[in-house]
Amino acid sequence: MQVTRGKTATQKSFTRTPVASGVVLALASPALMAQQDSFAIEEVVVTAQKRSENLQDVPISIQALGGRALEELNLVNFVDYTKMLPSVAMEMNGTAGAGSSFSLVYMRGISTGGDGQATTSVPSVGMYLDELPITTIQGNLDIHMYDIARVEALAGPQGTLYGASSQAGTIRIITNKPELDAFSANVSAQADIVDGDDTGMTVEGYVNVPIGDNAAVRLVGWSRSDAGWVDNQKGSRTFYGVENEATCAAAGVSCDADDIVQVNNGAKDNYNTIDTVGGRASLRVDLGENWTITPQVMFQSAEGKGSWGDDLKDFGASGPNDVLHTLPEYVDDEWTMLGLTIEGSIGNFDVVYSGSYLDREVEGSFDYADYSYWYDAIYTTGYYSDLHFANDGQGPNRPIPNYFVPAYFDMAEVGSRVMSGARYTNDDRYTKNNHELRISTDSEKSIRGMVGVFVQKQFHDFEQHWIVEGISPVMWMDYDDNPNNEAFRDTVYLNSLYRTDRDTAYFGSVDFDIGDRTVLTLGARFFEPEVHVKGFFGFGSNWATGTLSDTPPSWGNLWSGTGELQCDRQQGDPGWTPSFNGQANWKDKPCLNVDKEQKESDSVFRINLSRDIGEDSMVYFTWSEGYRPGGVQRNPDAGEYVSDFLTNYEIGWKTQFFNDRLQFNGAAFHQSWDDIQVSFTGDNAITAVNNGPTAEVDGLEANLVWLPTDRLRISAAVAFYDTRLMDDYCNFDDVGNCEKLLAKKGTALPTTADFKGNIVARYSFPIGNFDAHIQGAIAHNGERLADLDQNVAPIIGDLPAWTTVDVSAGIRAESWGLDLFITNLTDEDAPIYVTAECTLETCGGQLYGVRHRPTTVALRATFDFE
Repeated sequence: MQVTRGKTATQKSFTRTPVASGVVLALASPALMAQQDSFAIEEVVVTAQKRSENLQDVPISIQALGGRALEELNLVNFVDYTKMLPSVAMEMNGTAGAGSSFSLVYMRGISTGGDGQATTSVPSVGMYLDELPITTIQGNLDIHMYDIARVEALAGPQGTLYGASSQAGTIRIITNKPELDAFSANVSAQADIVDGDDTGMTVEGYVNVPIGDNAAVRLVGWSRSDAGWVDNQKGSRTFYGVENEATCAAAGVSCDADDIVQVNNGAKDNYNTIDTVGGRASLRVDLGENWTITPQVMFQSAEGKGSWGDDLKDFGASGPNDVLHTLPEYVDDEWTMLGLTIEGSIGNFDVVYSGSYLDREVEGSFDYADYSYWYDAIYTTGYYSDLHFANDGQGPNRPIPNYFVPAYFDMAEVGSRVMSGARYTNDDRYTKNNHELRISTDSEKSIRGMVGVFVQKQFHDFEQHWIVEGISPVMWMDYDDNPNNEAFRDTVYLNSLYRTDRDTAYFGSVDFDIGDRTVLTLGARFFEPEVHVKGFFGFGSNWATGTLSDTPPSWGNLWSGTGELQCDRQQGDPGWTPSFNGQANWKDKPCLNVDKEQKESDSVFRINLSRDIGEDSMVYFTWSEGYRPGGVQRNPDAGEYVSDFLTNYEIGWKTQFFNDRLQFNGAAFHQSWDDIQVSFTGDNAITAVNNGPTAEVDGLEANLVWLPTDRLRISAAVAFYDTRLMDDYCNFDDVGNCEKLLAKKGTALPTTADFKGNIVARYSFPIGNFDAHIQGAIAHNGERLADLDQNVAPIIGDLPAWTTVDVSAGIRAESWGLDLFITNLTDEDAPIYVTAECTLETCGGQLYGVRHRPTTVALRATFDFE
């Protein structure tokens, strides 16, 4: 089927067609090539404003990647397609071991970096699968991109329609829906080789089956094995013995502790791999002329192994894409989503209900030896490694004494120093359910509107253990109350928290036709978010003593006051609350030492004025607001943070010229970001969030599609940003004095480059009875700051600019096709994200850089069935 100009939004959507039809969605651009006889840019139907519209008629800045474009550029995951969206920036969440399922997304420069922890800010960009929100606190769902109708990137605040996590924009993944009028199916198989070495494979397929005249089912499945390119090298790391003679002498112990050498016995090439399987099943049932029900279930499981970070400073491992990690690393990310959409009409009103339930479980384990090593190296030699004792029965006569052992311990339980390696584990369980009901008036009326209600509950059960295997049970968590508790075997530090976010909102918009060419839109959203964090965090009590003592330590005699020592707080102690007062175990935790909540209520608004200036052109002005709700700190001694707000002033245009052979869309805007939520490292190296200063962003975004000949299509998309703080950013004391200047007024915001853009050219031509093509794509991202805190930003330095080149060629017959792809042709290796295993001030001597996938050659065969 071919898409022709003038068809209504309710007619059949774009499906797979031969290249000869000339129907192709332009990259990062809202356009389709024309049908074969007209060779004009065709309309694209989007649902960005929660109704079906021609994209050229929607007065907001949208970039779109259609299903054909995703296939043509072999864009299969989050990292791939955000590369081609200039308004979008991203960074990896957590340490270098995390794969793309832990990516954080930003739009239009609204970023401070450092987000993504369980008790920090919610994302500033909302993610949707069809009508259903899929945003989770620590990272997006990395959905395999197959049988996708389009990806819509809505730039700028979308708070009135999409709510809390659409402060800076919204990304919507729209799947192909069941079709009632015809059977269709597709099978695709791909093999690839990365860096001339490791190989991967993808198999995917769908089938669309009508059931009678009023129903159809669509079944989709995929299996993908991603090859690795990071090598885990052979080698060793030395943890030095105690050498602080003055401290040892004061403690009356010897400092003749031997060094501990940790050897990597798990060296492996192509260390970072991901195996992904998943499926989607959707049913469409037409209940008469007015109502349609579309239930859907989607499942995906991704098993990642290894680390994606290269040791940039060659401290542990030398060479490109190499690490030295001694313990196994993995991430298993499995989620299931149930969704239901009901659409119909009651009299002159259209009614839409959408609801979903998401269950996501993420388990992982990562090498954590850097943490101990660098704290040893920077502070007291042997500080962390000398807290690790074996239970070898040597007692007070052990040959390697340790001055950090509290004297009130039973010395017979503590033996020789051990350093088998440190790791941390994640065990995350997310659940998310939401309901939205919208009622709209007749869209043909000169005054038309929509009202809706939205209710959502997110729950995150977050458990993270810092583990040193082989340490004595006397050092385990919960030892004082439950010795040898296997639930806390080898656990040094524990985060085990329940976080619940609730959101209730009422929203609406109304359109007024002012004459034949002008439309005024007013929108509003009233919201009531609340967040509750409850659980335990910190060290076991026997890790917290700073000096020898004959009695349990007092509050002034600690190097860390977090964790089990808080279990014994009484009224009058620092941080005491009625929630925990000398408690013992609470559920699966040593005790309850966090129980905090916050509730807010506020509103955001939107004004839009658009005017047609020709048959195929329009201009618009938008004033809009977006927000993120506030939250609580996991540290009971720290305060809360409140909502931050983004205000956007935007002028945009959408135009087509030369008989629809040239399309040029764009927007210029100014944004003011108030009460910025900024994550930082607080007391005891605990990540906290404060409301910071105001920032401003000026920007220009533009998309162009040009059909210079009947066979050549050229598309380009660019984004320019100028970001800056409007005030100094400080750590303030309780009375508002600046204790430490973190960033001066005028400092640029991190993560987003001043310029990002891409250009794609595709040429189609016949070869005998086949349709053939060649294609080239260049994507560029400029230099950008790595961190807002200018005290640590120099440790990383600016993230370098990168440019990737992708090429492809292929042939296609009526029912099959063969495509050859070469991605990252020039083997661009500039890091797209840089991180360390602890604070940069401490672990900055060993940085990890997550790079682009090296040059990859892929061959894909597709088969269509009707």
